[in-house]
Amino acid sequence: MFVNQSPRFYPALSVLGVTALAAFFFWPSTDAPKRQRVAMLESPVEPTVGPTAVKRAVAAGQPPEFLQRILNGEITKLTPEQIEQYVESRGRDASSLIVAAMLSEDRDEWLDEAAERFPDDPGVAAAMLLHRGGKAEAREWIGRLKENDPANSLGYLFAAKSALDGGNLDEALVELAALESTRLNDYRESWQSDFTDAYRSAGYQGMEAEWLGMFQVPVLTSEVSRLSTGIGEAMIAAESRGDRAAAEALGRAGMKAAALVGGRGDRDLLINQLISVSMERKLLNQLDAFEFVPGDERLVLERLAEMDERIDRIKATIQSHSELLPTLTEPELRQYTRRLQTDGELKAMEWLVAQRQAGP
Repeated sequence: MFVNQSPRFYPALSVLGVTALAAFFFWPSTDAPKRQRVAMLESPVEPTVGPTAVKRAVAAGQPPEFLQRILNGEITKLTPEQIEQYVESRGRDASSLIVAAMLSEDRDEWLDEAAERFPDDPGVAAAMLLHRGGKAEAREWIGRLKENDPANSLGYLFAAKSALDGGNLDEALVELAALESTRLNDYRESWQSDFTDAYRSAGYQGMEAEWLGMFQVPVLTSEVSRLSTGIGEAMIAAESRGDRAAAEALGRAGMKAAALVGGRGDRDLLINQLISVSMERKLLNQLDAFEFVPGDERLVLERLAEMDERIDRIKATIQSHSELLPTLTEPELRQYTRRLQTDGELKAMEWLVAQRQAGP
């Protein structure tokens, strides 16, 4: 798993670290209701691509050297001089300062400049929350994000989490209600393009620049994943005092939040898909009082079973894919990279496994 300096940052391209993350997200809670079946990602799933296929792939050619280095965890860092040159080439605009902050060891210095020069840029607000979400100034940046990108769910998700952390249920319900009329933008696509441009400005070419860019982009939704825990606790408290309406409203909002995080389905990052399922599972595992999914007609057990099937599919694909990725020749890697960009990680991984199963 490749991470930047701060523990708040996760790799955008999650195909290699996703199994470990999945194990973390879905480890069953000791107080989960016994009637619910919890998916255990640690259970064995046989890979669908065996050693013969891998040997055949290796015989076809050698993978590019840069891919071998990346798979070994050798993520090339830009020097301070290269970062400064990139920022200057972009006229020190907001997006270049954000990228500089995420690539540099002097993150606070770059973020301070971005905040001072572009306080109303929603991307700057998102970067500030990603890096300083637990500090006193977080509330200010939540407000700026909501004000300057009002159709984006992200600001309301952060605001709801902050309200629940502070024990303000009424405020949290107001923020969660806004989710019905918004869509989630985590700024990942624009940031990824900027990261790639930064590497290109330093002399990296082609797919190497693209892959280095993909591996550096943080996953902003990891910060809102904890919202489901606060919602679940608030639901249980509302139910215990007999306020069924508030409990159901919180449940529907929690399910909506989870759906927004994984809103692009199979085209979304695997890490976002896992965060989405994790958020929903945390809610359902805490709600022994509910037989039906809040805001839905499905039984809780049925929905948990659906999630189990989805996670089993993802895990099996990852295990098969992980054998194949180090064997890709440059032309194959080019095809795979384009599919990553157009179809998303899971579809690209499934395509790769299917190609190798079909044989030459």
